[in-house]
Amino acid sequence: MAWIQNLKNWERLRDSEEYMRQVYGDPLSYLKENEKTQFVTEREYFGDFGYGECFNSTDSGVQCEIITGDFDPKQLPYDKRMAWHLREFCYKTSAHGIPMIGQAPNRYYRAVWILLFLGCMTMLYQNAQSVLDKYNRNEKIVDIQLIFDTAPFPAITLCNLNPYKASVATNVDIIKRTLNVFEKVMDEAREKGEEEPEHSERVKRLVHAGSVFEPAYSKCDCSETPRGSSERSVEKGECQEYKMKAPNSEAEKCICAFDRTSNDAWPCYLASRWITEFCASCDEKAFCRRSKLSAIGKGSSPCLCAPSGEFCVAYDGISPLLEVWKYLAGADPTEDPGFVEAMGFEGMTDEVAIVTKAKENIMFAMAALSMEDRQLLSTTKRELVHKCSFNGLACDIDGDFLAHVDPVFGSCFTFNHNRTLNLTSIRAGPMYGLRMLVYVNASDYMPTTEATGVRLTIHDKEDFPFPDTFGYSAPTGYISSFGLRLRKMTRLPAPYGDCVPDGKTADYIYSNYEYSVEGCYRSCFQQLVLKDCHCGDPRFPVPAGYSHCEADSPVARTCLEDRMKELGGLHGSFRCRCQQPCSQSIYTVTYSPAKWPSQSLNIQLGSCNGTHEECNKHYKENGAMVEVFYEQLNFEMLTESEAYGFVNLLADFGGQLGLWCGISFLTCCEFLFLIVETTYMSAEHNWLLYKKKKAEKEKARQLWGDT
Repeated sequence: MAWIQNLKNWERLRDSEEYMRQVYGDPLSYLKENEKTQFVTEREYFGDFGYGECFNSTDSGVQCEIITGDFDPKQLPYDKRMAWHLREFCYKTSAHGIPMIGQAPNRYYRAVWILLFLGCMTMLYQNAQSVLDKYNRNEKIVDIQLIFDTAPFPAITLCNLNPYKASVATNVDIIKRTLNVFEKVMDEAREKGEEEPEHSERVKRLVHAGSVFEPAYSKCDCSETPRGSSERSVEKGECQEYKMKAPNSEAEKCICAFDRTSNDAWPCYLASRWITEFCASCDEKAFCRRSKLSAIGKGSSPCLCAPSGEFCVAYDGISPLLEVWKYLAGADPTEDPGFVEAMGFEGMTDEVAIVTKAKENIMFAMAALSMEDRQLLSTTKRELVHKCSFNGLACDIDGDFLAHVDPVFGSCFTFNHNRTLNLTSIRAGPMYGLRMLVYVNASDYMPTTEATGVRLTIHDKEDFPFPDTFGYSAPTGYISSFGLRLRKMTRLPAPYGDCVPDGKTADYIYSNYEYSVEGCYRSCFQQLVLKDCHCGDPRFPVPAGYSHCEADSPVARTCLEDRMKELGGLHGSFRCRCQQPCSQSIYTVTYSPAKWPSQSLNIQLGSCNGTHEECNKHYKENGAMVEVFYEQLNFEMLTESEAYGFVNLLADFGGQLGLWCGISFLTCCEFLFLIVETTYMSAEHNWLLYKKKKAEKEKARQLWGDT
């Protein structure tokens, strides 16, 4: 392109000599004595001019080449040196746009590139912000896998629905007093016209182990549909007794089987309906059994039998009958008013609520006894589990079942309790699961037990069973099949979730078991009760050094009731923070029953010496078959994982940097080095200024000191 420039110069300078002089200079100038050649200094070159800008000599090209090759920026002042360093960075950086700004030939060109660069930086900021927001949301995904392998068999906890045997529990003074108050409240509820529940028959007969029955007169309502009587009672032709009131006429007088110990009067029939018999035998309670084949003989005893013939009471036929209303009117109070208040029956008329409260009172009363004493009052494993098999092989009932005491159900027994032994089913189906033949002995049930059967809880070995919350009831007279499906959950802790890897703390009351949400809530509530009431709720364990609240303490019972209301209220001030565990096994249960036993089944269960039909009836009332098995030999694995991790953040953030600014990791290193270098230059400059000022002060001090 030099010839174009020469052409332009030739057109401007028509004289050839002048043109040659302007282009090549004076060829004889070296012979002339002209003024000394002026060279620019480094400061003038790099401070006042741009690159390649020289002056005052045709030798400027040579000057620039020499100066550029030997230049040392440290000789520049601090501000000029910093500007030079930044300008150098603009020329050399690999980031897009910045070199174009630094090398722009004019300000318009530079303004365009500055606008483009700022626009790209704005887009980078917006997109980078969205990437960071996505990362900070800590989203997670759930991976579901179906594992085709044998699943570990869970622990099975079995309890009798009846917590304690009535024949021995009623010998405990606190239990006897509790049941006395319960029966009195039930009588008052019936006298107020409330419907009598079917279980009240058992209440009347089992409240006292030392009961002695005798026939006695009482006021009754023997109409076809007496007020307060159940359908079952009407069918039997029973009368509704009003033992506290005197009859107004002979038509209102009936005969009842009366117990002076508990003040029970049941069953009641018109005098004409009682049958005078000679019974084969009568026990110490004056309860007699009549046999159709028996005859009057040496072993026979006179008795009165109800119309059904199933209930007979000893009576010699000579002694005058007791009048119940007169006896009760002159009876002394049988219980302390403070104890009655502590039972909490005041104002209750609904019999379902009364029974529920009575169950709670029994739990409170039993809490005062030691674990050993409570086990003696409850069912043993041999009494409950008569036969057992697992994987088609017989169980060792004594070794395979571990006994522990539950506050609600008394003695419970856990199968597969050994945490070092891993039991698995070799096949799916009930034949290769756990099968148990259980016997509940319904004749020895407590008066507060409302159903016959067992309570089954399916859980991990490391988890406390909580049969009152997570259990399943299996009735007598049925074979109850529980099909299982296992689902294992693995959750992410914070910041992705709120699960707890190990939630057990010093306040966790189930010390020998793993953390669970239910255990956390119960521990939290127990700590509140211990703090406010200075005693523990008998439904839950207490830490070492504490005791349960006493059943006969009105103050403790009132405090506990207040805490319960506080916990259950809609706007209660008490809140527990209990999260799910990070690892958890969830068992989905499918229940299906069938009548048991069949007519053809010939199996020995309990004590039955009657005919085959009589024994089958006995088994239906007292026995049950329970099956627990896997429906399929596979299980689900649900695993939480981070949906957008740090690697994804780097990839997306790097993509945004490359798209809008052409910045890579090495480019970031360039900026990092720029920051380090400029920081070092600034620190060095300040250090030199400090030394200079210090030297000047020292020099001034010496100068003024000499004068």
